[in-house]
Amino acid sequence: MSTYFCFSDEAGYYKQDMSNRQLRSHPFYVRVTLMMNSNEWKTLNDEFRKLKEEYNLPLAKELKWSYLWLLRKFKNKEIPDDHEIKFLDNFNYHTLVEFVEKSLMLINRLKYKKIIVTYTRNSKNYKIKEKEMLKFHLQEHLQRIQMELQFNRENLAVLFIDPINNEKNEFLRKIYFDLYNNGDFIKNYNCIKDSLNIENSHHSVGIQITDYIAGVFLSFLKSSKREKNYFQGMQMFFNYIYPNLRRVLNGNVIGYGIREVPKDDEERQWCMKKLKELESVTL
Repeated sequence: MSTYFCFSDEAGYYKQDMSNRQLRSHPFYVRVTLMMNSNEWKTLNDEFRKLKEEYNLPLAKELKWSYLWLLRKFKNKEIPDDHEIKFLDNFNYHTLVEFVEKSLMLINRLKYKKIIVTYTRNSKNYKIKEKEMLKFHLQEHLQRIQMELQFNRENLAVLFIDPINNEKNEFLRKIYFDLYNNGDFIKNYNCIKDSLNIENSHHSVGIQITDYIAGVFLSFLKSSKREKNYFQGMQMFFNYIYPNLRRVLNGNVIGYGIREVPKDDEERQWCMKKLKELESVTL
């Protein structure tokens, strides 16, 4: 039997009937899961902590992907004492981007790694309530984790997610438990532990790295040949995320490692085309 740790985090924002201003700020909602063999977790944990020490980042603090953009907003300005990124006051933005990239490099050192990404384009205005959309995303991840491991009934996946808020945390726990007990088109989630684990991201190396994956994937979604603001994130996507996406034998990731939510053939074609176009720019 092999045990797998699956770390999952979200990026962006979703709610039903978003305003134009909200859509400009949050054009996509993303959920990411990083699957790894549990026997490699200690090495990943040790290497990540060493990396933090190398960059003089406090072990008890988390450098979130979103903090990089906040830091740019405070360029040449003093960060208020009560601001969440005050601890980054004396750090150089480019140095922190380098730290994130080196953190993502750690994924390539894992013998087993599979990344699953789901995303929603908010401008599609799908008329789906927020909790239902969260459910659909979680369900897609559970299905793919089960399908990835079900070749051996003795395999076991343990899922860890970053908390959202108390209400949504309990909602996700309930959805998870209902799927585990009742199934959907997958009748038996027998390779997944029966309870969802919610742990603070600043306590979890796996979720911190997954936060970077989600941020980098958002950069890919927002990027274009002309848009240079997301080019560095797009490069990191193709160097460290794209090679490790879950895929089928012919190498296809769409529908396997990347999944639009809800199912949308037009959106799927857009993503396939974008992958081909940007791959030639970065590789």
